Amino acid sequence: MKPFQFRLETLLTFRKMQKEQLQLVFLKASHQLRLEQEALAELEGKLTENMTLFHSYQQESLSIEKLKFFRYYFDKINIDISKQNECVMQAEEYCQRCLQELTEAEKNYKIVEKFREKKLQNYQFEVLSEEQKLLDEIGLQIYTREK
Repeated sequence: MKPFQFRLETLLTFRKMQKEQLQLVFLKASHQLRLEQEALAELEGKLTENMTLFHSYQQESLSIEKLKFFRYYFDKINIDISKQNECVMQAEEYCQRCLQELTEAEKNYKIVEKFREKKLQNYQFEVLSEEQKLLDEIGLQIYTREK
């Protein structure tokens, strides 16, 4: 009997490569999301730190120039925080899309892989049944010769 040959082996290989590529894309997207979240946390930390500094300066008398300086600085940090929040949201959306694509690719790969396993089991069953037929025939010939 000829050896097992899966006709869709190239499709299986393609789906596996596609899955691996999407895994890399998802890893990069999740890394970028983590970086964006860290940048947001850093900005929020700066805001908290400067608010504390501002409150400590409020204990003494502040000039109008210092008050303006703090106000402009807080406005800028708040704008930066809102922009960074938007970046985090976009990174989360991209990460979710990548995860969905990866899930779909894994599902497609598993479908072909299960089909391959089923074909391999059928092939092995056929090989075993042929071997059994051959052994039965040999046994029958030996039995008939002995009589």
